[in-house]
Amino acid sequence: MATDDPKPRRVGLILSGGGARGFAHIGVIRVLERLGVKVDVIAGSSMGAIIGAFYANGYSADDCYEIARKTSWRDVFDLSLQAGLIKGEKLHALLAEYLPARFEELKLPLAVATTDIETGEEVFLLEGDLITAIRASSCFPGAFEPVKHLGRTLADGGIVNNLPVDAVSFLNANFTIASDVTSPRRAEFKDKEQGKWWERMLATIKLERRNPMAQMLLRSTDIMQSILTDIKYSLHPADVRVRCLMPHILVESFWDLDEIVALGEETAEATFRAANLTARLDRTAVKTITSHPEPELPSPIRAKRE
Repeated sequence: MATDDPKPRRVGLILSGGGARGFAHIGVIRVLERLGVKVDVIAGSSMGAIIGAFYANGYSADDCYEIARKTSWRDVFDLSLQAGLIKGEKLHALLAEYLPARFEELKLPLAVATTDIETGEEVFLLEGDLITAIRASSCFPGAFEPVKHLGRTLADGGIVNNLPVDAVSFLNANFTIASDVTSPRRAEFKDKEQGKWWERMLATIKLERRNPMAQMLLRSTDIMQSILTDIKYSLHPADVRVRCLMPHILVESFWDLDEIVALGEETAEATFRAANLTARLDRTAVKTITSHPEPELPSPIRAKRE
């Protein structure tokens, strides 16, 4: 239902998870900047949380691109020989190099989506330790070790909420723009093996190739995440959704930065033009939408906000 009192428009930007596909968010933000759209609050999951935090800290789209371009992503991943997973300490150090320690130091409010891997609950982090929150949201299942934080065991927000449109309700957004790089349900399954065994192994270590088991597991994850994202989105839709469909781009395709950013930019331009975005945002006030109930925030997150 909608209230009768008009309130100033408060634009919320939602950035989905998607690994390297998340670079498309840079292109989407670039178009928003070109159109002069002022973003007031941000919510993100996984790679969307990373780019969202950079944007919330005052970095422009071009700044984000330059940071991504000069980062050697292979050097960000530190393998735990004991657990066989990526520890995430190098990612933590990279984030700390560019971002403040706490949410409260950001220039824009930010909500980070994570998953409590023990209870299965979605947990939105809005205050306190920023770097740990982003690192937790980026813990891709089966790759990164989960993070112990606030008495919980937290992992990738995309496990239960890859496009957290509902998260911006805690930040009082009343006009939402979602950039969605969730893998499409339909994509080519590549299972051909080429090259000598040692060349294939080296390519796997360098994140330039998937072995057959990883290919099957990651493709299965893509399909399940796509279905869940569509279901969640039907319950919490955005005013404008930029769907960056990249069936040929893999979650680990960090070397395809330029192509992914360009795809995000092209898709955003077409989407915003079709949605008549600038005309809708020219209005100075809107009625606050309260058609969806506020999602439950499990303790201790809710306790901190009361």
